[in-house]
Amino acid sequence: MNNKIISYFALSSFLLVNTSALAFNLDKMGGDIEVGFKVKDYEEAGASRNFREGNVSLTLKPNKDKGLAFKFGFADRVFNESKTSKDKEQSREMSEFYIENMYLWGKLMFRPEIGLKYTDFHNDNIKPGTTLKGLDSAKEYRFYPKFTYTINRKWSLYSRGFVAYSELKDPWKNGDKYGYKHRLEGGARYTFNRKHALSVAYADDTSGVNKFDYDVDGSQIRFRYHYSPTRKLKLVPFFFWGTDGERVATNGTKKEVKRDMLGVNTHYKITKDIELIAKVNYEWRDDNTGTKGAGDGNKDHWFYSGAIKYSF
Repeated sequence: MNNKIISYFALSSFLLVNTSALAFNLDKMGGDIEVGFKVKDYEEAGASRNFREGNVSLTLKPNKDKGLAFKFGFADRVFNESKTSKDKEQSREMSEFYIENMYLWGKLMFRPEIGLKYTDFHNDNIKPGTTLKGLDSAKEYRFYPKFTYTINRKWSLYSRGFVAYSELKDPWKNGDKYGYKHRLEGGARYTFNRKHALSVAYADDTSGVNKFDYDVDGSQIRFRYHYSPTRKLKLVPFFFWGTDGERVATNGTKKEVKRDMLGVNTHYKITKDIELIAKVNYEWRDDNTGTKGAGDGNKDHWFYSGAIKYSF
């Protein structure tokens, strides 16, 4: 049997998916299509790279009343170097594919998701006039152990984020890299009434697989206020407070890093099937390397994103 077919059914089995449920019935099919953009603008033009990204995603559900879903995503990100930089324009294309399922056991809702994110780099950190080779590609085999536990009408617990095994091809002169990374968050939510709720969470990020010659670790306490003035509009202002973070070089040198963020997420239902989504935030970012003129230090930036989603 073709290896891709074997892998497909192995993936389904991992999520406890009954393969007979994979037969599509057009009358019961559902899902959504989302088209959007992302923008990052640094306050200091020479601090780092800005980027512009266009993205599209598709979710297909064989039965819209069930939890099984297939997710596909594609994004094209273009980096804009500062005026003083001599680097060529750099961009990357990112493709994703995931399978998700949902299970209910009393008050516990478990929604495991597993899949692949593939990144294709173009001219990433190639220096003009040199033979230095840029990045080739990266793969992340991700697993999302998502759950929500409803304690009562007021209180619930939740988790989000992923763990991943990563492969990075040709990171500058260092050879291929393989390793582990995660981006996880767990917290509690208190619902005051239909319009108001508050959630507090602890988040932890770590990555030993990147194009730089160091590992990155960081943690935050995250506060979100959920406000729905009408059934069509939802506003979620948030503040993320960095409690700990460091970069560890291969020679063992450690540098403190800090990330604080303030912003708001907005969801607005134009119709029953069409929704507008927007996000804006400002991040206070400090990479305290202590090396003047090395492009580190203050990297405060604005981030914007917007999308339109059609559900069917």
